[in-house]
Amino acid sequence: MNLDNGVISLTDFDVVICGGGMIGTAMALRLAPLGLTIALVEAKQPQAFAINQAFDLRVSAISPQSRGLLEQCGAWSMLENMRMCPYQYMRVWELAGFGDLTFAAKDVKVDNLGYIIENRLLQLSLWHNLAQWTNIELICPAKPVQINRLAKRYQITLDTQQQLHAKLLIGADGGQSVVRQSCGIGVNSSQYEQACLVASVATEIGQQDITWQRFTSTGPQAFLPLPGQHGSLVWYHQAEQIREMKDWSNQQVAMAISAAFPTELGSFSVLNKGHFRLQKQHAQAYTKEGVALIGDAAHMINPLAGQGVNLGFQDVACLAQLIQTALSQNQLWHSQQVLQQYARQRRLANGLMMTTMDFFYHTFNNQRAPLKWIRNGILAGAAVPAIKHHVIRYAMGQKVLPKPFAFLSSG
Repeated sequence: MNLDNGVISLTDFDVVICGGGMIGTAMALRLAPLGLTIALVEAKQPQAFAINQAFDLRVSAISPQSRGLLEQCGAWSMLENMRMCPYQYMRVWELAGFGDLTFAAKDVKVDNLGYIIENRLLQLSLWHNLAQWTNIELICPAKPVQINRLAKRYQITLDTQQQLHAKLLIGADGGQSVVRQSCGIGVNSSQYEQACLVASVATEIGQQDITWQRFTSTGPQAFLPLPGQHGSLVWYHQAEQIREMKDWSNQQVAMAISAAFPTELGSFSVLNKGHFRLQKQHAQAYTKEGVALIGDAAHMINPLAGQGVNLGFQDVACLAQLIQTALSQNQLWHSQQVLQQYARQRRLANGLMMTTMDFFYHTFNNQRAPLKWIRNGILAGAAVPAIKHHVIRYAMGQKVLPKPFAFLSSG
């Protein structure tokens, strides 16, 4: 940035991306090979990696489809040199129910169903590749404070007093997106009655290759494996209960988990813990003239099936492909026509997933007898080999589920 005697510097870019997290950085790296000039604006630099660091609380279940995008961005090899945990099995069952399903990678002749990776390491691995592109300028720390639409482009004023001009402005700046709010795009949102406790744990059992989720009357309980004798526990409970537990000691939380969770977990100790409310949010529009929203800026989904990050990466892949196609056909790549194609494709897909997760959440958190019959029938139906293969392929991001089983998404 260039500041001279308090005069605001002005820089023109083809694309300005606000938000340099996992999704925004992946967007920059997918657009860079197209020859566009890109500014990536991020408020905070991620902490560097060291092998002896404690595991982060925020982790994601990355699908093989998302792995493909990370490979295109050049990030996967660095992740392999840091830490991740591949898993070959997914188990879903209900306490006091009849359904108990295990999905296996070998059933569809693949090595892994997915990978559990810390969010910060995903961001770091992507950031590592920014330096190889001379047409990407990373501006950090900085955040937008004012966004104005000019004749044919956007003007973004940063808190550093720098001003950027962009033909295309991309909002990848999270659920409270400044880009979305500044452009007057509203959201439809709601909160669930439950909240979520996340705990990083050291396990008695060695590195595991299975994710599991059990449904109880108070909400789901989940285990996500991490490298070595570590894992991430996720406990959905009534919001009031989670508020009480947030002030407990790690030992008290471990005792509560031991009393409530299945014995499959074995003995463990809690190393770190956190909590958050469950919220659903969907932007009323994904685009406006010269603007596109991706990731949490466009959609926040119930984390029940771990699909949020994967949906964001699918946004990236879709928008990048449409821009690439427009450039190859000598079309105006940032036109509203191109952006509307992105909006139609992704809003439909993300909306379907959000509705699916709502159905899943409400069906499996209701103890009325008719709904218990329905959900046990769901799990029994998904055990049919042909349907089971569809469910696994969908969880891996490879295909769409048959409509009657669309709510069985996972991964």
